[in-house]
Amino acid sequence: MSEGTNAWGAADTPYLAVGGDVVLRAVVERLYDLIEVDAPKIRAMLPSDDAVSRRKLADYLIEWTGGPALYSPDRGHPRMRERHLPFAIGSEEVEQWLACMAKALDGEEVSGDVRQFLDERLTALAHHMQNK
Repeated sequence: MSEGTNAWGAADTPYLAVGGDVVLRAVVERLYDLIEVDAPKIRAMLPSDDAVSRRKLADYLIEWTGGPALYSPDRGHPRMRERHLPFAIGSEEVEQWLACMAKALDGEEVSGDVRQFLDERLTALAHHMQNK
């Protein structure tokens, strides 16, 4: 991290550093496409039509990274762990999700300080979802 910058770089928020809505929505689309192919256990937890899941995650990530509040006005406090409790999430599912997310971020060429910041935060978030 350079002097005078945030953990994610010089931008005011991670949202701006990553490229805003367009990039985050593209990451989420790529993530779900990868889950479809590479993570059957995770895919099995999703509805057959995962369009709403995609929108919710994109809205969450946009808000979570400091962008516009798109998730909480509609859904309230994220309570991510509570929302994921109905699903059996073990270390295998956590690692599969993180691998898919890494590929999705790679595919959208997210790099540098913001990538390191997101990798650290998303890893902690994914492990927090583990419930088995």
